[in-house]
Amino acid sequence: MGPRDRSGGLRRSDRKRWAAQAFGLGIVSLLSFMLLLQLRQDRAAALASATATADRLSRVLEAHTRETASAVGAVLAATAFHLRMSTRADTLQPDRVRRVLLENANSLPYLGALSFIGADGLLVASTRRELPPSADISSRDYFRRHAAGETGLLMGSAVPSLVSQNVVLPISQRVETVEGAFAGVLVAVIDFRHFQAFYRTLRIGDLGLVALYSGERVMTLELPDGRSGAYGDVSTGMLFRDVLPDAGVGTFHAETPLDGVDRIMGIRTIDGLSLGAVVGVSVEEALADWRLGARSHALVWLAAGLGVVGLTVMLLGQMHRRDRATEALRAAGERLCRDEQHLTRAQTVSRMGSWELDLVSGRVLWSPMMYRIFGQPMAYRPTVANIFELVGEEIRGDLRRFLDEAVAGSSPPGIEFDITRPDGGTRRCRCKCEPVLSGGRTVAIIGTLQDVTEQRRAEAKRLELERQLQQAMKMEALGTLAGGIAHDLNNALVPVLGLTECVLESLPPGSAERADLEVVVHGAARARDLVRQILAFSRKETPERRPVDVGALLGSAWELLRHALPPTVTVDFRCASGAQVMADPSQLHQVVVNLVTNAAQAIGDRAGTVTVTVAAAGGEVRLSVADTGSGMDEAVLARVFEPFFTTKPVGEGTGLGLAVVHGIVTGHGGRIECRSRPGEGTVFDIHLPALEAAGLEPVPCDFI
Repeated sequence: MGPRDRSGGLRRSDRKRWAAQAFGLGIVSLLSFMLLLQLRQDRAAALASATATADRLSRVLEAHTRETASAVGAVLAATAFHLRMSTRADTLQPDRVRRVLLENANSLPYLGALSFIGADGLLVASTRRELPPSADISSRDYFRRHAAGETGLLMGSAVPSLVSQNVVLPISQRVETVEGAFAGVLVAVIDFRHFQAFYRTLRIGDLGLVALYSGERVMTLELPDGRSGAYGDVSTGMLFRDVLPDAGVGTFHAETPLDGVDRIMGIRTIDGLSLGAVVGVSVEEALADWRLGARSHALVWLAAGLGVVGLTVMLLGQMHRRDRATEALRAAGERLCRDEQHLTRAQTVSRMGSWELDLVSGRVLWSPMMYRIFGQPMAYRPTVANIFELVGEEIRGDLRRFLDEAVAGSSPPGIEFDITRPDGGTRRCRCKCEPVLSGGRTVAIIGTLQDVTEQRRAEAKRLELERQLQQAMKMEALGTLAGGIAHDLNNALVPVLGLTECVLESLPPGSAERADLEVVVHGAARARDLVRQILAFSRKETPERRPVDVGALLGSAWELLRHALPPTVTVDFRCASGAQVMADPSQLHQVVVNLVTNAAQAIGDRAGTVTVTVAAAGGEVRLSVADTGSGMDEAVLARVFEPFFTTKPVGEGTGLGLAVVHGIVTGHGGRIECRSRPGEGTVFDIHLPALEAAGLEPVPCDFI
């Protein structure tokens, strides 16, 4: 898992770095997009502002032109009134007319000239002396219209000046006699310097344009190169080309053909005067502030971009440092995991768990092995209280003193106690602990708990083996001693028994002497049987073994036992056929007889049952002899196989029967076990190595 985890971690780290780079690039792209969007919006706003300015200034120019024309019209109306006061010929003399013209023209300082043309179309008088006398004006449009009967104020089309080549804008008024006949036309010419002064107040910039036009001609024009005045040779096509709005009112964006400057033009048509007012705002000047703002935005974008790049670099560096720290942490985690695995394995092998008790919070922490020792699931939450419920009542006081000693700040000696698992099993555990001090006081207790059940069982088995070895050594010594005594005693009994039997043959039956000698013979026979048992117990030669069917052997033993057992004792045989062992038949026969006889004696005069069972399983043949007698306590059970140990009264038992049985079983490579409780009877289990049947016919158990 380690290499795959590392490669997976590296891939995740690379993906994160790529994500950081993509994030930085995305932020820069977003800033760029926002900059472009802002610049576009600002440019559109600047152009919209310039358009609004051009439209507003064109309205102002329209209003100013209307006011100027209205003022000139008033002067013309007053002059026409004075001229029609008299229809006499002397009143229309040039000198008198000129005086009237001068008196009325002085009321408007921006009038360039005020002239009167007679009904025949010839110049009668003018405020300008340089005008040629008797100049013919009859061809002018405004004159023909007035002569035809139009009485209103007319602003004619731009026409060449009679004095210069400049184009002038005539404003005319019909003059009638008192009787209403056509007497002539008053014509006023505006001084264009009036318009020029007003144009300067509009503040249209260095590249702006202001103009008045009539029809196809430009009446007055203010250009950025300083040229101004009347342009008789400039047509409206030089200002607008073909982009003039159809209604003659509004704004449009176009390049001025006259000077090639890109402008936003505001145009207004002055109704009744045949004039149009034009104000042009240079796009370059309108975008000047936008360009400054764009530079500022670009600087801000550059600073932000550099900041994002710097942050991205810092982030990548931080990620690199974090990756190194993560790798170090991962390596430390792997080492910690390996250490934890080693610790877990060590605890599992040694069956030792660790625990910690926090004295401040009262919380108990267990290692995984603790749960296994106590047989509890991992969801179990240990506390001091429920731990005390798992130990026996007899050890709880010692366990409290054990913990109190650790709380006091000392390391108590280890303590052993039994715990009860939820499944009912009991385990022997050894606990050790030591205090954790902080500031001179105990804040926690840490310790270990080791399952020593198997160790204690091994120690008990070792002690049992040692006891059995000591028992065997003692029995060997006793056997040697008993064998020597038995040989000497047997030699001493031979003449006693032989001579007594010879004397008995010479005595008549029923005599007192014969009865006494029979007692002697009976005692000598018992002594001879005792010597035989001693010799059997002390015998060292290897028995003669051959395949023996234990079931058939029980049949022959029953023939001997059924006459010797009391009638109150019932013998129940449960034997499996084919249970064969390699044994000495006579010794095995002696084992069965001794065990059944002892069982019957344990029942005594009461009614009882002796159950003899033979079973073969697991490569062993088990011979069990169970009785319903009085049973044995622990003290008697511990010494039951000792030679010469008996619980029978003096003269009724030798204490060699079970010792001989034990010697025969162990001599055959088997083992004998005894289970007994007072009042519950006794069970002897003999385990002998089974022999595979090799052509031997098992003896049926039809003797039961």
